[in-house]
Amino acid sequence: MLTGFFMAWGMFCAIPCPHKVWDEDKRRWMLIMYPALGLMLGVLWFALYGVLLALEMPVVLTAAAMTVYPFLISGCIHLDGFMDVNDAVLSRRDLAERQRILKDSHVGSFAVIRTVMLFLFFFAAMLVIAGRNSLLDGAFLGALMAASRAVAGWDTMKKAPLATSQYTALEERGGAACWLIWFWPLLAVGLAVLLQVLRVRSGAVLVYPYLFAAPVLAAAAACLAGWSARRQLGGMSGDIAGYQMVTGELAGVIALALCGYYWPM
Repeated sequence: MLTGFFMAWGMFCAIPCPHKVWDEDKRRWMLIMYPALGLMLGVLWFALYGVLLALEMPVVLTAAAMTVYPFLISGCIHLDGFMDVNDAVLSRRDLAERQRILKDSHVGSFAVIRTVMLFLFFFAAMLVIAGRNSLLDGAFLGALMAASRAVAGWDTMKKAPLATSQYTALEERGGAACWLIWFWPLLAVGLAVLLQVLRVRSGAVLVYPYLFAAPVLAAAAACLAGWSARRQLGGMSGDIAGYQMVTGELAGVIALALCGYYWPM
């Protein structure tokens, strides 16, 4: 498990990995531990939010920092997949051409347009969240990051891959251990609930059940995005995993923003 975690850290995180290791036979464990990395990055995301609130930074700057964090911390590797998939799918060409565009390193206009839209909605949601000035909002950031990665990792392990995917050999390596991938988002939700329970105001325990909508909708959006992309491109790949993870995170932060907006804390 630790080897898989450090493999995920080295591949999917911009923070230098303290223990660089690679074992091709443990690639599946890398995916199983992928949401554990998401939980770690989500905790750092939450910590960043706490620091920004403590410093009383302007709301707009707080929202901007919270928007760019998930992309910078991953080295933009998932954003790259998001852009590649949008270029391929929105080209509306035949399947062979869509698959060729997916692997093309050039950036097309569809990718740019969709990325601008992504950051616009992400920033707007973060602006709403930052405007509430509440740490309780940030409690579920780790949960939604873990949830979107769990879906992406599961689909990579279980769905039929594209012939050009680096994960084609995973079809030959199964096992009950794959179910462990769902432990990490559940742990993240549990930690978020614990954080809320520990915050007591006027003798009442503050638990907001509707905040569960953030990780749930993040997972649902990642599922739907993956299904749609596989249907359009003929199989699963690392780019599609990045696409559904980014889509899931966007859905999660929008859900977090709307929950607090319609049900004020």
